[in-house]
Amino acid sequence: MRTALALGCALAMGCGRTVSGDPAVDGGAAEVLVPPECSADAECDDGVSCTADRCLEARCVRVAVPSRCGDGTVCDDVRGCVDPRCRDGGTACEADGGVVCVDLVSSATDCGRCGVRCRAGDVCDRGACVPRARGPSARCRRASDCLEPYTCDVDLGGVCALPCAPGDAAAEALACGVGATCLSIDGSMGRCLRGCDPRERTVDRGGCAAGQVCTALWLTNDITRLDEPACVGFCQSDFDCQGDTRGGRCSLRTGTCGARADDRRMAADGAQCEPTALDSAGRSVTCRGYCARVGGASAGLCASLIDRLTRGQCFDDPGTMTPLGPVGADNLGLCVYRTCVDGCACAGGAVCIFPEDGAGRPQTGSARYCLPRTPSQPSGIGCPGG
Repeated sequence: MRTALALGCALAMGCGRTVSGDPAVDGGAAEVLVPPECSADAECDDGVSCTADRCLEARCVRVAVPSRCGDGTVCDDVRGCVDPRCRDGGTACEADGGVVCVDLVSSATDCGRCGVRCRAGDVCDRGACVPRARGPSARCRRASDCLEPYTCDVDLGGVCALPCAPGDAAAEALACGVGATCLSIDGSMGRCLRGCDPRERTVDRGGCAAGQVCTALWLTNDITRLDEPACVGFCQSDFDCQGDTRGGRCSLRTGTCGARADDRRMAADGAQCEPTALDSAGRSVTCRGYCARVGGASAGLCASLIDRLTRGQCFDDPGTMTPLGPVGADNLGLCVYRTCVDGCACAGGAVCIFPEDGAGRPQTGSARYCLPRTPSQPSGIGCPGG
C-alpha cells in the first residue's frame, strides 16, 4: 500500500507538520454512516463517578475529572477512581493479595507484583525490574542521565541520543554500536537511537520502555527505512512527565510533555485550522492535538498521533477516522482525515470533497473526506438542511 506522508518538524515539535493531500493510506476508513449514539447527556452516563459524560454532536463524550477522586487515587475513565500503583486493577495491591499491577511512578521498591523490590542498580519499567539504561534511547531529564558521549535530546521526547551521519550502514554501525540505529530526522542530521521491534511490548523482547514509542517513518519521512525503527519519547500519562523541564502534563494526542493537558473544548481531529496559530510553547491554539498542513494548502486540519500498540483507534469519531501509517512497521498512527457522505460530518470550514492528485485533479473513484476547499472543488457536498 502506498504511503505518502511527510512531517515538517521533529516528532516532539508541533510546528509545520505537513501531510499528504491523499488520505488513502492503509485503505482509509470505511465509507459508512454511523448511527447516532445519543440525543441527551443522560443517555451517556457510564456509571463511572469520576467522568463527565456529555452528548456532543450525537456522540457520547466522556472526560476524566481527576478532582473527583481522593485519597491518592487517580481517575480511570473506564474503572473509575483506582489506586495509582495499579494500571490494570481497581483496588489496592494489599486487598488483592499481591495481584500483578504496574507501578505508575516506577518505584524500584514496589515494582509489578506488590512488594517486589528491584535489585540495586535496576529500575522498574512496565512492571518489571530491568537494568538502568543510559545509552541510546534511555529516558532522560538531564545530561547526567546519559552515558557519555550520549546527550539528552529533549526534542525527541527526552531520550539519550548521539549525532550521526545516516546513509552509510558501516559508518552507522561503528558510530552507534550494537542494538542502535542512525535515523535521519526529517532528512537532516541523524541521531543514534535504540532499535526496536514494533510488534513487541516489553524491553527485554525488543519493545520500547514506558513513555516511548517505536517509530521510523515519522522521524525519517523515508519509507525505505521502515525496517529500522527506533525508540523515542511518547508520554502515555502525567507520570511519564514527572520532572520534565517542559512541564508535568502529558498530551495524549501529541505524546509530549508540557504545561497544559489536552482540552476537549478545543477543535476535534479533522476540523479545519490555521497551522501558524500557536501558543508560546508551540502548540495549536485551536486543536486538541496538532494543526497539520494538508498537501500544498495554506490551511490545515486538526490531527493527533496515537501509539497503535497501546491505543488501537483514533480519539474522535473512530467510525469515520482511521489512523494513517504503515501498520506493523511503525507504531505511530496519524488521525487527521475524516470520511464523509456530505458536509454534515465536517467542521471548522472543511468541506466534503474527493482527494486530489498532485496536479489537483479530484480522485472521484475514492471516498470523500473532510478537507480544505480547493480550486477544483470550492464547495463540495453540502449538508442537507444545514
